Amino acid sequence: MRCLVTIVLLGCCLLSGRSQEALLPGEIHIGHPLTAYDSVMLSALEEAPFHPVLKSSTLPYKLDNSRLPYYREIYQQVSSECGQVSGIAYNFTYEINRLRDLPASSPENQYPPHFPFNFMNGGHGWHGVSYFHSFEILRTLGCPDVTTYGGMAAGGDSRWMTGYHAYLKAMKNRIRKVYRISVGSPEGLDKLKHWLHNHLEGSPIGGVASFYANAPWNPITLAPGTPEEGKHVITAWGGLPSHAMTIVGYNDSIRFDYNGDGIFTNDTDINGDNVVDMRDWEIGGLLFADGWGYGINFADSGRCYMMYKTLAEKSYEGGIWNHDVHVLDVKEGEPALTARIRISHTRRGKIKVSTGISSGLNDSVPEHSISFPVFNYQGGSQYMQGGISSDTNKIIEFGLDISPLLGYVSEDELNHFFIIVDEYDPDGLGEGSILSFSVIDHTGDPYEVICQGLPLAINDDGRTMASVTFDKALHGLEITTPGLPAAVVGEPYGYQLEAGGATPPVGWILLNSYIEENITPDIPAGGTYMEPDNWEYGNIMVPLPFNFNYMGEQEDTIYIHAAGFIMFDDTQDPWPYMYDHELFLTQNRCIAPFLSRQLVYEADSGHGIWVDHYTGGVTVRWKARINSSQYGPAVDFILSLDENGVISFMYANAFEPPRLTWACGISSGDGKDRYMPVIMEKALLEANTGITIRVETPPEELSLSSSGYLSGTVQHYYQQVGLSFLAEDDRLAGTIKTLEFSATDLGIDNKGDRPAMPHVRIFPNPFRDKLYISFEGVPGRPVSCMVFTPEGKHIASPVVNRTFGQGEGFEWDGHSLNGQPCPSGIYLIRIIAGNAALTRKVILAGR
Repeated sequence: MRCLVTIVLLGCCLLSGRSQEALLPGEIHIGHPLTAYDSVMLSALEEAPFHPVLKSSTLPYKLDNSRLPYYREIYQQVSSECGQVSGIAYNFTYEINRLRDLPASSPENQYPPHFPFNFMNGGHGWHGVSYFHSFEILRTLGCPDVTTYGGMAAGGDSRWMTGYHAYLKAMKNRIRKVYRISVGSPEGLDKLKHWLHNHLEGSPIGGVASFYANAPWNPITLAPGTPEEGKHVITAWGGLPSHAMTIVGYNDSIRFDYNGDGIFTNDTDINGDNVVDMRDWEIGGLLFADGWGYGINFADSGRCYMMYKTLAEKSYEGGIWNHDVHVLDVKEGEPALTARIRISHTRRGKIKVSTGISSGLNDSVPEHSISFPVFNYQGGSQYMQGGISSDTNKIIEFGLDISPLLGYVSEDELNHFFIIVDEYDPDGLGEGSILSFSVIDHTGDPYEVICQGLPLAINDDGRTMASVTFDKALHGLEITTPGLPAAVVGEPYGYQLEAGGATPPVGWILLNSYIEENITPDIPAGGTYMEPDNWEYGNIMVPLPFNFNYMGEQEDTIYIHAAGFIMFDDTQDPWPYMYDHELFLTQNRCIAPFLSRQLVYEADSGHGIWVDHYTGGVTVRWKARINSSQYGPAVDFILSLDENGVISFMYANAFEPPRLTWACGISSGDGKDRYMPVIMEKALLEANTGITIRVETPPEELSLSSSGYLSGTVQHYYQQVGLSFLAEDDRLAGTIKTLEFSATDLGIDNKGDRPAMPHVRIFPNPFRDKLYISFEGVPGRPVSCMVFTPEGKHIASPVVNRTFGQGEGFEWDGHSLNGQPCPSGIYLIRIIAGNAALTRKVILAGR
């Protein structure tokens, strides 16, 4: 089998290591099935942006934002919800109250950690939950306030909230994105301090941040005679990352004498590695707050210092996890489109709820579908609201924000909305029904259309769907750019893409394409046995004997992780409390033939990791056992990379994918552009099975900004190459459009069937103050104009998509995009009207 696919999974998210029934036609997005994880994940972990003007701003020597009214009082967590205490109860509560200028002292301005925690904690709070999964819930669904939820931990670790209006209230409290700040260097620390002080935007009020490290069981007190003497401080974290906390401030003056020489320095090699860096610092530390242990009685009223040195150390050598902290971009607002759902079931961990849309009224299945980070094979063997008693707990009513489906609505036809319930229950342990389903438009006065013919019994170990015809016009998101003008080889190119029906801001992505082929591999033998520096969080660095082209970037080194994947950066992974493997794969730039936290390596069973080099390629082989009480087979799998960019997954032994919690695929790490093969959905993966994946990238000379500006200086000829663009707005509505791109030489810009550019007069040339551009005919299409340096840097856009009549024109005053006067010299001015384009050299003379 050979298929060419361009992949992006639109909508909300989810998790499951379980099988689904036969795929819906709507679950094929340009050739690729929407598997158990079809999320856009806008919270891909980009580095937080840093305004250059702030780098020279003056910072105070100490700061404590936990004393501000936006920070709720410190309290003691009641279960294993440390990730949610840090990420929701402290971080999100602070940031959303800062946005709204509201005090966190009132329950209606506080947010409960147990709302997201209970969806992923195994049903009984048996384990912690990564705050990355909770942030995805806040992005796609929101979080209710404490008053709406009934308390910080109302109902304990098993309860799922019921009531549509409670979920609707939650949708007003959201995040837009999660950013990371890498703090293992002085530059990264400086960025964090600016975030704490001015939110990286010059604000008078700064932010807070979440991080993972070991539990703070080993604080000591700062020495007498030093700043903040007697206050508690962590000088080295005591083990592997297992706990989340919240950074609320810093103090540049605290100090600890690590080498016992009686002096305090940041410029002495105290650890003897012949390098002076942050690992040698004895002065300065961050202030963090915690909900573990004794709450307000921990350390200094729930607060404690941690030395800057710990930010640079590896997590298993006294440092924090991955040298990273995480900050939130929060937002508020109303959903555009929601689903109101009532379901009954006796085993909630056996079902998954999705929604879909079709513009064909006679369609029995949706054309497009989305799933979510909740109600997704979660919650264990309990009733829908939790517990295994009281018939009322079998029934739950909830709301889902289905605004992402607005990327697929037809404005000319009626739209058909679906609820989809998948049950994976081969042993017949549970049963239930779809009790009610409706769709509500919130763009004006709420307008609800109720599905008829319910209740409907959920099919045993299968798929059940119900649908409703929405009889009101809906206005969706669409890419309105009709086509791309031709580029001229060797000259700067730029064009602004446009989207209609959007709620700003709109984000843009230029997508890769993928080719998959099934193979019957020859399983390689031999290789060099290698061990990571830490089997749980470490990696194995392997230089490549060639440059490997991965999604348009040349890589010369891979980092092998024991959890069945490779990365191209030296990071400590996977996430603490990672139970959502597909979410991890989506958010990290990695290649994963078998990504699982359940891999166990036993030396006496011949387990381990082997690396082998062959002519033009390298293989990595993992042999391990699945640590599962119910189904724990041995697994033997191989990843191959060759110098031509081909990626191969090979599986030496047979196993049943639906029984495992795992993920496989490749990812750009931006949360949107990735490829996940259908292997995970097979009932049985036979021995000696494999696939190859080739990534086809857009022309390397082109780049697309997040605001939709396509630019570059093309060096090769291209003839009608398809470029696929993804646009997403603030409602999470997304849409894809493929446009043809060509690059020619200047002499054939107006040949063939291309429309002619009306005669353009550009004068005076050279010019001093203003350059005038006028048309002696009517361009016929809206005109855009860009100005570039000879090196191809875009510096000005005098006109964007403006219509002109006979003899009309515009001017350029010689200023750049940021309003600064450009230096004298040669510039290229590019004028585009539809598919017609014209480039001319102009000279800006001395002013």
